[in-house]
Amino acid sequence: MNTTRQDNTWAFAACLVLSVLASCGTSAPEGVDASFIHIPGENDKNQGPVVTWNTDSVDLGILAAGEVASATYTFQNTGASPLVIAQVLPSCGCTVARDWPTSPIAPGKEGTITLEFDAGDRSGTVSESATVVSNAVPSSFVLQFSARVMGPISPSAP
Repeated sequence: MNTTRQDNTWAFAACLVLSVLASCGTSAPEGVDASFIHIPGENDKNQGPVVTWNTDSVDLGILAAGEVASATYTFQNTGASPLVIAQVLPSCGCTVARDWPTSPIAPGKEGTITLEFDAGDRSGTVSESATVVSNAVPSSFVLQFSARVMGPISPSAP
């Protein structure tokens, strides 16, 4: 094998590896990128946003297996600067965050976050949560909900 062919093989291999690595990146999420959020330190925390929740826990009551229910949480920015909700991270695949603000919330203004729960084929008491990440202090907060899911009656074994 001559040197030119070996060089071409190495060049091809290097290009292949670089193209694979370049394609592994994630696409940009819609809304606000959390890396651009300034979280105030101890010295200026009184100048930052403050999230005040009307409630942080919702009881969805009794649900049938397969039913989808929503829990809505209302909050107010009681701080001195705009509040940015960067992410809402549900604790499981049965919960989806819907209708949360992607624009900054001015001081004194309200917003809502809706968590949609799919009961699926489970039964019994369910407790789930979602973590809200923002530029307030503290920078994360956990919203919770519970429900009692009544599943289908399974046939008894003889």
